[in-house]
Amino acid sequence: MVKPPKKIFSLLWLKNYMDRKIWGIIIVIIALAIIAGTVYVIFFYKFSAPVEPVTESTANTTTQTPIVNQPTVSVNEPIVTQPVEPLKKAEVSEADLARMASAFAERFGSFSNQSDYGNIRDLEIFMTPNLKVWAENYINDARSRKTDSAIYYGIITKAVSSQSKLYDADSGTAEFLVKTQRRESAGVSGNSSTFYQDILIKYLREKGVWLLDGIYWQTK
Repeated sequence: MVKPPKKIFSLLWLKNYMDRKIWGIIIVIIALAIIAGTVYVIFFYKFSAPVEPVTESTANTTTQTPIVNQPTVSVNEPIVTQPVEPLKKAEVSEADLARMASAFAERFGSFSNQSDYGNIRDLEIFMTPNLKVWAENYINDARSRKTDSAIYYGIITKAVSSQSKLYDADSGTAEFLVKTQRRESAGVSGNSSTFYQDILIKYLREKGVWLLDGIYWQTK
């Protein structure tokens, strides 16, 4: 077997050595480039802010409200407003009192021995304090007598007409004479009679309110 000359062997070894050295340098350069790029990205590169998608909520907050043309007011010009007037209380006329007198006469004159004096108690809210005292005393006195209510007795009253006897708006007094038709019933329904009777209704105005101040049945 023939051995290669030493010179050729030396050249081959040198070539292999240079190849390894060159690849080592290349690897080192690539590693340095990677490190330099990483450092640059971390410390020097400025990232742009991400663009957020426009949602319905963000769109509503950024929408400009349309400007409505409004009349301009000068700074030195005073703003004049219309004064608000209080409501005026309607005056009760003479005719109104006459109609109420007829209604009061019908209620006061319609009762039965089984209604527990509801005809009087229902009118107490329309009475002056003096007339209310009379009404309470009348009811208490009638209850104390303990009349028998087993047998029905009652009267139904209807107003026929009313006549003004006195109306003074300045002094707050008024009187009306109401003509009524009354039907009296006792026991069975067939046992009844009809008669006519007048009643005088007196009013007194207290604190701007017309109240009942007297109720008087008229006798012939």
